[in-house]
Amino acid sequence: MSASITATVRPVPQVRRLLNDGSTVIAVVTLFVALIAVIFVPRFGTLGNIRALLLSVALTGIAAVGLSLITIVGRIFSLSLASTIALSTIVFAAALPAGPWVALLLATGFGALTGAVQGLIVGKLGTDPIITTIAFAAILLGAGELVTGGLTVSRGGDASVFGTNLFGVLPFQVFVFIIVTAVIAWWHKYTVQGRRLSLIGLNEPAAAVSGLRSWPLVLLAFTLAGTTAGLAGGLLSSQSGQGNLLLGGTFGFDAVTAVVVGGISVNGGSGSPVSAAVGALFVGLLGNVLVLVGFSYETQLVAKGLLVLLAVVLTGIAAASKGGRRR
Repeated sequence: MSASITATVRPVPQVRRLLNDGSTVIAVVTLFVALIAVIFVPRFGTLGNIRALLLSVALTGIAAVGLSLITIVGRIFSLSLASTIALSTIVFAAALPAGPWVALLLATGFGALTGAVQGLIVGKLGTDPIITTIAFAAILLGAGELVTGGLTVSRGGDASVFGTNLFGVLPFQVFVFIIVTAVIAWWHKYTVQGRRLSLIGLNEPAAAVSGLRSWPLVLLAFTLAGTTAGLAGGLLSSQSGQGNLLLGGTFGFDAVTAVVVGGISVNGGSGSPVSAAVGALFVGLLGNVLVLVGFSYETQLVAKGLLVLLAVVLTGIAAASKGGRRR
């Protein structure tokens, strides 16, 4: 009798862990919404629309996966993300005559450099990450205006190599998104430095007492976030061969939305880069469905804003519930 009772009870914690895993929940919701869209939304299931959806998700996802590291380490977000992407498109377009791979490397390197500077300031000097990254966003946009005069940068060159389909079906940018997610997720889960990000985000004072310095890891998180932002900017510019300060658009907000909707706590210490990738897929899916149904751009912004608010509220409730159980 006792053995049967034990067998019955054992699965419950596993189910609870799955329900507490933000990426699992949002993945199930994403699949459900996709199935509903296939049945009820005209043109959603067409090959052309699926390809457009994946392309729109790829760049946001690349940026969101890097941004998630800043959130996990307990530094909330980088609000200079859109500016970094915008400036990276200009770097890519300006360097394109030297070759597409050189241009992509320089755009990615530019993003890494901007991220490293911000990470050094936030990590070493202990400044507020929101204020610091807002200030950096202004610096980047101002510098961009001074250099370009607000004009589109186009120097020629061919970046069509980044517009190809691997194996005839998988867009190159989607392939990059998958690789970036896999590499960063592996690094976060299986390396000492990656796991320490979560430890610092979860309880930085305790980590300090144990001798773990936080600022090098904060620097690393910002550098990787800047790297993925620069990569996203370069790939974005490769679509037209042009760079413009407006190309950053809503990428910053969409990346933040992906991180929050993916179930990564803004308090730090929980979640994974995979959660951000799944969140990006859901955000892209939602936007795609709203467009096909006929909702305006303004309505989409309202929907995304409500989605972020709901995710933050639910995360707060979950955190309070866990705290209550511990007490």
